[in-house]
Amino acid sequence: MLQRAMRACGQRFGLPSVLLGYCLLLLCFAAPGVAQSAGVGKVAVQANASSTQVELEGELEVLHEDDFKNKKSRIRHFLKTVAGERYELKFSQRAPHYPSGSKVRVRGSKSGNLLALDSGSGSTQVLALPASNTLGEQKTAVLLVNFQAYPVQPFTSTAVNDMVFNATSRFYKENSDNQTWLSGQVFGWYTMPIAFTCETSRIAAAARQQAVDAGVDLTPFTRVIYLFPQNGACSWSGVGSVGGATSEAWINGELNVKVIGHELGHNLGLYHAHALECGSGTLTSSCSAIEYGDGSDIMGNLAAVHFSSFQKQRLGWLNDGAAAQLQTVTSSGSYTLDPYEVNGGIRPRSLRVLKSIDASTGKRSWYYIEYRQPLGFDSALPSLYNSNLVKGVQLRIATDDEPNSSHLLDMTPNSTYADDMNDAALLPGASYSDSNAGVSITLSWADSGSADVAINFAQQSCVRRAPAVTLASSQSGSVAAGSTVGYTVAVSNQDSSACPASTVALASVLPAGWSGSFASQSLSLTAGSAGSTTLQVSSPASASAGSYGLAVTASTTSGSGSATASYSIASSQQAALSSAVATDKSSYAKGAVVTATTTVLAGGKPLANASVQLLISKPNGSTVSQTLLTGSNGQAVYKLRLGKKDPAGLYQVKASASSAGQTVQANTSFSVQ
Repeated sequence: MLQRAMRACGQRFGLPSVLLGYCLLLLCFAAPGVAQSAGVGKVAVQANASSTQVELEGELEVLHEDDFKNKKSRIRHFLKTVAGERYELKFSQRAPHYPSGSKVRVRGSKSGNLLALDSGSGSTQVLALPASNTLGEQKTAVLLVNFQAYPVQPFTSTAVNDMVFNATSRFYKENSDNQTWLSGQVFGWYTMPIAFTCETSRIAAAARQQAVDAGVDLTPFTRVIYLFPQNGACSWSGVGSVGGATSEAWINGELNVKVIGHELGHNLGLYHAHALECGSGTLTSSCSAIEYGDGSDIMGNLAAVHFSSFQKQRLGWLNDGAAAQLQTVTSSGSYTLDPYEVNGGIRPRSLRVLKSIDASTGKRSWYYIEYRQPLGFDSALPSLYNSNLVKGVQLRIATDDEPNSSHLLDMTPNSTYADDMNDAALLPGASYSDSNAGVSITLSWADSGSADVAINFAQQSCVRRAPAVTLASSQSGSVAAGSTVGYTVAVSNQDSSACPASTVALASVLPAGWSGSFASQSLSLTAGSAGSTTLQVSSPASASAGSYGLAVTASTTSGSGSATASYSIASSQQAALSSAVATDKSSYAKGAVVTATTTVLAGGKPLANASVQLLISKPNGSTVSQTLLTGSNGQAVYKLRLGKKDPAGLYQVKASASSAGQTVQANTSFSVQ
């Protein structure tokens, strides 16, 4: 029975037969950690029975897990606080596409290491975005690590160096027209002090520590790849942090450009290349998205082929200006495309045609058109999809400022192939029409050197619509009366494409006695385009503390749109802040629960939503920190369970309460027997 159990364990965790004896160790010591993170569809967080309402600041970590074998994936968000805490974030609505490394402030209900964010746009506030890092030399460290329960070395350092810094770097050079490449070094092998785990943060911490202990300086490297023997307990083949100036990638036993290049794509800020399955039509009201459906983009993970033009545009590799490689088509005509892989030609390598404009956000969706040929890394394309994708042009749809919106379209829907995307290309002589956009796209002819695409815009009458406007403040907190606060005014022309350009007049509505000035009083916008300016608003020095509303209207001859924002003043005459902190007892036994209550008053009255930073210092020098918000009674309560290993002696409690620019502190202490 024991042998059967060991064999079953080996099958579960993907261990070779010679290492089945490690299964007992794995199950006894590592299984809880493994079980928490093995399933891509499961939440890797343990929640406590009770929860606490908190507001926290820290650095956002976005991880994209790829289960290529089962064609599944998930995106996970974590907050790393200054105090060293790490919480997994669960969004009540669709998660925003902020890159890793963003400085954010979040508000929600904390239970264990899970933070369920409040509903509404105010639950997540971006304080700062990281710099982009998609061009030039990408300094990369590859750490070869293995586990105590499986200390094998399946790859040589030479083979890894060749795969990452030769093959994968060539892939990025070719895709970017020599604008982006990899350089760096391979370190290891190192055996981590971990039996087995799928928890990326544990692997990263242990691998970095092993490298540092071996004398490796990781500070010159902006990207780190952790490569380890295949761990069958992890359903994912790779994990990549999404975007940011620095990045990390975890590779589970794979040594090929397809997986390494895919995770580095996430590191640069890319999401997956999807496809749309719409039954009997190319684009209908009943389409379903295929996560890894676009096999002619490495982010679809069928092969190490070129990124699509939408992806390259996001990375800054394709321009959209004079001598454009990506040409925006606005008028009917015949457009000749060079093969997508050819660099330096005088003709465009991709076209884009406006599909629609979102009436509420002003975001534009586009058709992207490419002519792919079996050149360079795209030589793999003829072996895919019955060579269809190199016989015609490919059409995708994608939306501005929506990085996860790329979808390949099927130009021959409802075919007899098991995978309907086998014949996704638009072949010579065939046409695709979109009556809503008023455009038809026809591939007139194609040969090995170019393809001619005829684009026809239907004659449409001009339909005027009121412009859309948004108003965003640079203010992150209350300001003193008399201050000037800047606002960004973004306007989108919602007229149909047949309309000529419009002049949009801007006006502000401010409280009496306030002043405001636009950098530009009007904007000239073509149909479907967007523009922005700034509004500087100043309050009187005599203004009282509080939150004030203001508005901006954007008007054309067809109507007007408006947006509102707030201006918050913390007057010098505001009520004085005071606080006190106390524990429910003065002395506790080990294993007991300490209840620390911080009370915050403003002018002697309970103050709600004040931020409280609680710091408990133990006799051995270690600390426990927590950020809380006061309730309507002006109190913030924190419960600390004393462990059996906590030291005896005097514990110091410090509470720092902040509101409207004021900060006060209070202290107390308790003893542990």
